[in-house]
Amino acid sequence: MAMLPSQDCTELIKESEGLHHKLADGTIAAYADPVGVWTIGYGSIHHLDENRPVRKGDIITRNTAELWLNQEIDQKAAAVNDLCKVPLTQGMFDALVSFTFNFGDGALKKSTLLRKLNGKDYEGAAREFDRWIHGGGKVLPGLVIRRNREEALFRRDGFPGDDVEIVWTGSVTSVENPYQPPQLPLKIQRTLQEGSVGEDCYILNCGLARMGYLKTGGTQPNTYTTVTKGAVEWLQGDYDLEVDGKFGSKAKAALSAAIAQADKPLPDPVAGKVYCRLTRTGRVNANGLELLSLDFVSPKGNVVDSLIVVSGATGVQNFRLLAEGIPGSLEPIPQSRYYIADIDWAGAKNDYNTVHPHPNDGIGPVFVDLIRTVPIRDRERDGKGGRDAFGFHVDWNFVTAGHSPGSAGCVCTTSIKDLQELVRLLRLYDPRDLFVDWELL
Repeated sequence: MAMLPSQDCTELIKESEGLHHKLADGTIAAYADPVGVWTIGYGSIHHLDENRPVRKGDIITRNTAELWLNQEIDQKAAAVNDLCKVPLTQGMFDALVSFTFNFGDGALKKSTLLRKLNGKDYEGAAREFDRWIHGGGKVLPGLVIRRNREEALFRRDGFPGDDVEIVWTGSVTSVENPYQPPQLPLKIQRTLQEGSVGEDCYILNCGLARMGYLKTGGTQPNTYTTVTKGAVEWLQGDYDLEVDGKFGSKAKAALSAAIAQADKPLPDPVAGKVYCRLTRTGRVNANGLELLSLDFVSPKGNVVDSLIVVSGATGVQNFRLLAEGIPGSLEPIPQSRYYIADIDWAGAKNDYNTVHPHPNDGIGPVFVDLIRTVPIRDRERDGKGGRDAFGFHVDWNFVTAGHSPGSAGCVCTTSIKDLQELVRLLRLYDPRDLFVDWELL
């Protein structure tokens, strides 16, 4: 029976593609994507009504964009059903539909990803997503984000066969062995619980330690101890699983996904280019926010341009390391290195009136993703974990309504004039590295 894409698939595609180049009258105009392909609506490159490629000057309605999106998702779902010859979970199917929507069924058909998948090398297939991050011969930050989300969705439900419980029948002596970084796939083929003993328990303890749920270093036991149970409950709570202290297929999928993300190689700084550096000034504005200096630094270390910005909200500007950042807080962006993505306009290019949709209407017309480059999970530091979701934008609430100055971890200009200057500098220098330096160890 053919599988159908879920709402998770549709939402991932919509968020990844975005609905770009909205005009003042509410219609949608065609635009050239990062590699020069004319695109319209939610990433459509084919004009479905006229059965031709999208061209410069094409205009459609929002309803047409939604209709084309759903039609294309159905087409890609049919292709995935046709090409995949092995059982898939819903998460795996949804991820493959999103991937195929992005690159086409021809690319999927010829891919090593599909070859490994149809060979039931599910782990190998999951690791193939990272290879598809290039466009026009360069790494595209938007594709990095999308592939990470697709791989996480691919792993979300575990792999077919993981839910087959194998009962341990052997007798094993409880021992401690030196910690070793866990290797994927995790060789755990039974449901583990307090009192279980075996090599798989040692692998689990090393995996939990790798992600900060257990103390790192030293040795790990080959037994499922009370401490192991507590760590598993912590993992289950983090990933919205049933907290029962048993390590089954869903917990295995969550831990595997976390390890895969943490093990991704860190991108090297872009050599020979201007980079950005964010530092404190010690000066406070009328709203009680410490002003920050966003410097554009040449490869030789000279500051070639600067802009005064803010980050965090009044009264909670606690400057922290990335590992110490508190999710959901209104604190500044943590100290770390970030990759600067492309400029994302809510409307057309240079449209400073159309704003991005946001629950608190706080982002404004321009958003630039600041992609975290350091995998982090340091549960022993503060029990909170690392932070995500950062970007450059204008402090829109304050600019338009004069209230709520600051941001929840983003880096903000405080006027449209400064936002325009930020856009000018980003275009002029095309920096890709942001080093946030709060002078912490």
